[in-house]
Amino acid sequence: MKKRIGLLTFIALVLGCFCGIILKEKCAQIAFLGTWYISLLKMMITPVIFTSIAYTVYKTSKREDKLILKAIALFMVMFTVTFIISSVIIFLIDPARGFVMEDVAWEGNTAEFSLGGMLLNLLPKSLNDVFINPKVFFVIVFSFLFGKIGSLFDADGLFEGINEVKDFLFRIMEVIMYLTPVATFALMANTVYKYGAVLLGVGLKYILTAYLCALVCLIVVMMLPVRLFAGISLKEYVSKVYKIWIMTVSTCSSAATLPFTVRLCKEEFGISDKTAGVVVPLGCTIHMCGGAVSFALLGIFCLKIYGIDLNIYTYILMIVASLLINMAAPGIPNGGVVVGATYLQIFGVPLGFIGFYSGIYKLLDMCYTTLNVTGDISASILIEKNEKEEKKS
Repeated sequence: MKKRIGLLTFIALVLGCFCGIILKEKCAQIAFLGTWYISLLKMMITPVIFTSIAYTVYKTSKREDKLILKAIALFMVMFTVTFIISSVIIFLIDPARGFVMEDVAWEGNTAEFSLGGMLLNLLPKSLNDVFINPKVFFVIVFSFLFGKIGSLFDADGLFEGINEVKDFLFRIMEVIMYLTPVATFALMANTVYKYGAVLLGVGLKYILTAYLCALVCLIVVMMLPVRLFAGISLKEYVSKVYKIWIMTVSTCSSAATLPFTVRLCKEEFGISDKTAGVVVPLGCTIHMCGGAVSFALLGIFCLKIYGIDLNIYTYILMIVASLLINMAAPGIPNGGVVVGATYLQIFGVPLGFIGFYSGIYKLLDMCYTTLNVTGDISASILIEKNEKEEKKS
């Protein structure tokens, strides 16, 4: 059933579009199903982020390994460059052009910036506020500090318990994700009724923009550095990595391809067991470059369709928030929808687009996962090259 969620969701998307055109105002009567679905996602945001980030930071900090620090630093650089390149492409193409959700009013004023005001706004007013009206950025920072401070003490029992809770929450998320086709149908039928066929054109532009961003970043961020610093030609690189691309496109899962990615790194590129055994699993856990394209496109697109201004301070916060929240991406079908909703919540963006996003996410996840895994391979090659040079010197 899990493998069919993407297909069922896509079918629900198509059926929802047809019903929205044919049944029109009747579709508004089932919109509550999508609202329930979004509410469930929002309810899970805080516990999923806390358990995921806290445990990951704790386990990483406990392993004092220079190799891990190198990998994390390289992944962060690759993520940031990918985010910036994708942003430029998105602004040039502007896939949201011609579609504005006019019924949603933006009451904020992003043109005025107060550091103190922003920091105060990140803090919840009470414990209930963390769950009812989640201050997601606060949860991310708190989770990071919780894991970091925990690493200073012998707290293996506590964090193993947190890890078990995390796994249980992901199982709950799997159950919620079974509702995705129903929610997608309800949301799309109502959305197409309200906004018409123009939304379908916007969706196609969204997908094509994602693939263009992924292709450009694949060449600039992954292939060219490997060519320049490791001497591996683009032709040789593609001839060896395409085997993994077939798997990532079909499975849309970094975890499912993990053992094959490690083996490819060792057998095809001669990477040591230590480097491949650390860098690839770490990359599989924190999901980098594909996430950068995903967050850049989703964030900028939704800010535009809801008429929210984007300034330099908001943009920097987008990069920082997406970099941190990327670690919480659950390895479940359509898991990117969960973190996508979380990401939009940080900036107070309405989640009305998430229903449509769920419907097309399978097509998006194919390139996002492929980009993530390719980034793991490129990072392994570059770090292995650096390790060998350090040994010589």
